[in-house]
Amino acid sequence: MDGNEPLIKVEDLRKKFGKTEALRGISFSVYNEIYALLGRNGAGKSTTLKILVGLLKPDSGRAEILGIDIRRREDVLKYVGYVPEDPVLFPNLTAEEVLRYSAKLRNLENYEEWMHYLLKSFSLSADKVVAGMSKGMIQKLAVCVAFLHRPKVLIMDEPTANMDPESQHVFRELVRNTVKEGGCALISTHQLDAVEKFCDRVGIIASGEMVFEGEVREGLEDIYLSALRSVK
Repeated sequence: MDGNEPLIKVEDLRKKFGKTEALRGISFSVYNEIYALLGRNGAGKSTTLKILVGLLKPDSGRAEILGIDIRRREDVLKYVGYVPEDPVLFPNLTAEEVLRYSAKLRNLENYEEWMHYLLKSFSLSADKVVAGMSKGMIQKLAVCVAFLHRPKVLIMDEPTANMDPESQHVFRELVRNTVKEGGCALISTHQLDAVEKFCDRVGIIASGEMVFEGEVREGLEDIYLSALRSVK
C-alpha cells in the first residue's frame, strides 16, 4: 500500500444494542502510526474494535484494513494481531501449547525461535498452565498470541491491563517495531498517561461519537476533559 494511504479506514460506523446507540456514525483512519482510541468506559471503544475484527457486525457504515473490506474476515485477520479486553485462553493448556495451537491455526512455519523469544521477553514459563496464571500473566500470553504471526496491523483493547512495568516496556517496544516496519497499532484505552507517552495520534470517543481527533501533545488531559464537556 502507498505510505499515504490508511492501513485502517472506518467510515460512519453505527451500532445499536436494543435502544442503546453504542456507535453513532464514527469515522477515522489509522496510518503508519500508533493511534489511541480514548474515552470513558462504555464510550464505544471496544465495540469499534470488535467490529473491525469481525466479532460484531455494524448496523451500517463500512471499514477496511489494508484496503480489504472487514466483511472478508478471513482475509483481514491474516494481517491482524488482536488482543481483546478480557482475554480467554484454554485453561488446561500450557503457555507453549497455547502458542503452538495458535501457530497451527494460522499454518505458521519457522516460528519457534520467535515464540520462545516472546515467552522469555514477557517472563512467561513455557510449561505454565493457563489455569494457574494470574490475570497479568494471561494478559501477557494473549499479547504473545497476537504477535506470534508478526502482524502488520495491531488492534488491542487495554492491552497492558494488569501488566508489570517491565512487561509494559517490552510491549511498547514490540508495537514500535511493528510501526517501524510499516505497520500500525490501534489501541483502545482510558489511560491518559499511557497515550501521552506512547501514541502518535488520538481519537476521543464519547457516547459513540468521535468528539476530538489530533496529534498527541502536551495538555492532553485538558483536551480530553474539554471534549467530554462538549458532548450533550
